[in-house]
Amino acid sequence: MKVVRGISLFVIALGLFVIGCFLGYEGHDFFYPGEQAKKGKTVSTPADRQEKIQVSVEDENIISADTSFVVIEVNLEDRSESSEEIPVPTYYMGMDREKFEKQIENFDRSPSLQELQKGFQGSEIRSFSGSRVELCKFYQEKKEEEAEFYYLAIQDNKVVVYNGDGKTVYMKTDILAQDLPSEVLQELLVQRRIVNTEEDLYDFLESYSS
Repeated sequence: MKVVRGISLFVIALGLFVIGCFLGYEGHDFFYPGEQAKKGKTVSTPADRQEKIQVSVEDENIISADTSFVVIEVNLEDRSESSEEIPVPTYYMGMDREKFEKQIENFDRSPSLQELQKGFQGSEIRSFSGSRVELCKFYQEKKEEEAEFYYLAIQDNKVVVYNGDGKTVYMKTDILAQDLPSEVLQELLVQRRIVNTEEDLYDFLESYSS
């Protein structure tokens, strides 16, 4: 009887010891949750890291290759709009809103010749986020009579002035081709000469008028 009682007590003691060890281990994790991470036992996967990077980019509103970049062209004559989603230009990559605004301001101050020919007036940012950017460009086509430059050419052995369209005659002059310096004459014969303002035009005509 004493032997059975001794065995029972031993089994109970062993059971309590096992339970105590288990609770002690779990309790340590409960009260010190960061301990395992410090020991390097918790390792993030590449997918986890990629997700964190994507969330970080969107939270910081940075333009990336995944940003939807939409250019909206607005016709100021009738306020009509046309939009097109294009690949993000490489020089915009990594920009936040502040840097992007400065880049657009620089573009507005010095637009390309192609933009000027389309009647470019300016641009503005309609929306900006890491996932989508909308850039508005405003255009107003100039009428032929509003052209701000002129073409000089030779016609019937005399200097003729055309409007900016290169077709409409603005003025016929009595300046003979042979009265022009050779380099000026060659330019007019080969490619026509561009005069930017009306003042420059009359300065030229006065220089070679008899």
